Amino acid sequence: MSRIDVAELNDFLHGLRSSNAEAKAMINKIKEAATNYSQDSSLKGEAVTTCKQYFSSTYTSISQSILEALDESEERLAQYIREFGSQVDSSPSARIDAEILQEAMAKVSQLQRKEEDLHRQLTAPNTKPDMQQVYAVKSRSVHTQLLKAIEQENILEKYLAFEQSHDQFFSALAELIQATGRAVQELLHHVTFNEKTGSYSVPKSAANSLQLMKKALDVARKENDKDPYPDGFEDYTVLAYTYVNDQGKTVTMWLLERDGKRASNKELQDFLEKNGQELDPLLYTNLSGEELERKVNDSWKKGINYLNGQKVSGLSGATLRSSAYVASMKDWADDAGLTDMALGLGFGIAAVRNIPIYIKKTIGRSYTGKRNVENDFKNGKGVSTLEKHVSKHQYEFTDEYLADARGFLEKKPTLRTETFVSKEGTYFRYDAKTNEFGIINEYGSISTYFKPNAGLKYWEKQIDLYYPK
Repeated sequence: MSRIDVAELNDFLHGLRSSNAEAKAMINKIKEAATNYSQDSSLKGEAVTTCKQYFSSTYTSISQSILEALDESEERLAQYIREFGSQVDSSPSARIDAEILQEAMAKVSQLQRKEEDLHRQLTAPNTKPDMQQVYAVKSRSVHTQLLKAIEQENILEKYLAFEQSHDQFFSALAELIQATGRAVQELLHHVTFNEKTGSYSVPKSAANSLQLMKKALDVARKENDKDPYPDGFEDYTVLAYTYVNDQGKTVTMWLLERDGKRASNKELQDFLEKNGQELDPLLYTNLSGEELERKVNDSWKKGINYLNGQKVSGLSGATLRSSAYVASMKDWADDAGLTDMALGLGFGIAAVRNIPIYIKKTIGRSYTGKRNVENDFKNGKGVSTLEKHVSKHQYEFTDEYLADARGFLEKKPTLRTETFVSKEGTYFRYDAKTNEFGIINEYGSISTYFKPNAGLKYWEKQIDLYYPK
């Protein structure tokens, strides 16, 4: 049985990349020297031509093989760690010792029998009350041990399945390293240069070694192509923000971070846009609206648009505007050069001229209180105000008005939806696209719903009046 420590593997991968970087620099210099020599037209003569052909046919291919072996070693180990996380345990500090887990697995049936015995003793008609308490405590303890043993049993089963499926995972890489090593040794010890004839003598064994090395390289390339993830996938933290767009469709925005900062990688970004929905959830982190808003605001303090990682245009230092609240969010977003996505999300400004302010525009959030549907459109005395609202807002049928009001206030927010809750607990909602406005009072009942003539200005007035200061 074996053991695995993910933290150790990650440390090893980090060290491997550092040492490989040094090795690649050296190999590239050798490859460059061989290429320059073979292409040097100032050197003439039959012996020189033969020598050029030798270096061109051997050193170039061997250097390339070594470079690809170094790349392959990093990529395969990174893929191994990634697949272990998705198939067994995603914790960066995961440690598994198969022998210890097998011992725990052997205890499962023993603990099950012990739990059954305690349950029988606990429920026996002649068991005294004081002993019932003793048996109950013991039973809980055994049950806790049983749950842990079952959990370890499940982990062991996953790990054994992972081990079995990855039995030959590094075989192609190992063969490439061995084949390259044999080719190098053959050239060093068996290739001779005849000074009289000016020619190299390459034995059949050396030629065969070069052919085997090329074959191993092709196999390793095919194995590497099986990895569905782009190179460097594990170097990034993948974040996902799911929202409902203007068409009512649920979509996901994929964001990348590296070392805690917003990062970009076109290849990886394209991969996520195309395949993100099929990714194992263990490989990315879901962001809430509040978390994304906080990241955006923190980034804006530094003059950076978090959503695209670019410096925000139209700004002077940390100043976004001379006023704390921008009347037209669209004008401000256009000035700042933000994408439509940022405009739709409606993130608040975190700082203006380094003065703390209130975030007056918030991401749309669903109503989280308990709905009191029976009292929709009723005043404090329980008298219905529905007919009054239907007439005032020019609806023909009360059922239609009530359905529209409930539909608007209860549906999942879209990108154009803005909401806030007053200090008293009243829920305000406005949709800039449909110009719909509604309120759920502090008791959980709808008190009004309509399309304000003043549109956005009416909404801004509600913010000024009722937004918590």
